[in-house]
Amino acid sequence: MNDSLDRKINIAVLITSITQRNITIETAHYYSEICNEVILIDEEQPFLTKTDIEDLKNKGITYIKYEGGNHASALNSAYEKRLIGASISNKSYVVHSNHDERYTYQGLLACVNELDSDKKLTFCIGQAIAVRKDKSELHFSRSYEKLSKYYNFNNVNQRLYYHAAVYVPLAHYSVWRRECYINVTKDTMSIHESLPSSTMMEEVIFELAADLAGNSKAIPQLFWIRNRINPPSHNSKEQGEHVFNIIKKKLHFLLDDIDGIEIDNIVENFWNHFTFVRPSLFSKTIISAKRFLRMFIKKKKITNVSNLLHDSNINFKEDDLSNLFKSMRL
Repeated sequence: MNDSLDRKINIAVLITSITQRNITIETAHYYSEICNEVILIDEEQPFLTKTDIEDLKNKGITYIKYEGGNHASALNSAYEKRLIGASISNKSYVVHSNHDERYTYQGLLACVNELDSDKKLTFCIGQAIAVRKDKSELHFSRSYEKLSKYYNFNNVNQRLYYHAAVYVPLAHYSVWRRECYINVTKDTMSIHESLPSSTMMEEVIFELAADLAGNSKAIPQLFWIRNRINPPSHNSKEQGEHVFNIIKKKLHFLLDDIDGIEIDNIVENFWNHFTFVRPSLFSKTIISAKRFLRMFIKKKKITNVSNLLHDSNINFKEDDLSNLFKSMRL
């Protein structure tokens, strides 16, 4: 560990997997070098052998076999795996990581420091970029630009309206106070059990449940590297205009006890944001036109990640970023 990575962060990283185990284990190894606790909840079978599990343990990685648990739906299985990991942790802070992506050392540390200094803060996230690959060349882009100016309100109704209006999935990928994370995960699972339909918008239930739990913050530190190279490990979920009716029913389960909240207001904002969920003839025409234009107008690809980060006013350290990309074997 070099000068910028001089101590492990006192946090539990929860990694859940369905497939792509080799990539998952590489991710666990990366976090074991920079964080005090790494918990891998593995669904892929056959499970690892006792020897392999012992090897992980020797590197500070706790391996948990997941065999479906108490929830039949794939949606709640995803949350149950995270809940299992958070429940066995003894750390004050937890963060869930996708099996093939990375959080930076400096980003995790900065979020933990924010939570340490502000006891009213419930979860914290930094800035995100994505990495892609054409042939042998890596290129980078900004992800979730709305995180750069994300504003938090002390009033819960304002938090909910704002999050719906400038939607970005920050809660799923934030550093959390462990007990709050456990409670919000349980609340989310309860709602999905009541209405088990699975759609492309299910993430919004956890996101708004997180807003109920307390304040959040997005800091200017580079935090999250999205992997757009590996193929997705799951299929897309149900689309169509009826999806918004399902989400509206789930929001009633979540928000009906909140005084003065207008659920129609929230759903209307989601309607404007999640246009890909309701593929109308107009939206299909726009998408087709954009694809046609891309054939003639090639967007300049950014191959220098440092330039992208400087231009985006994102704080980072070169050696931290180098260590992260080395672990991804891109």
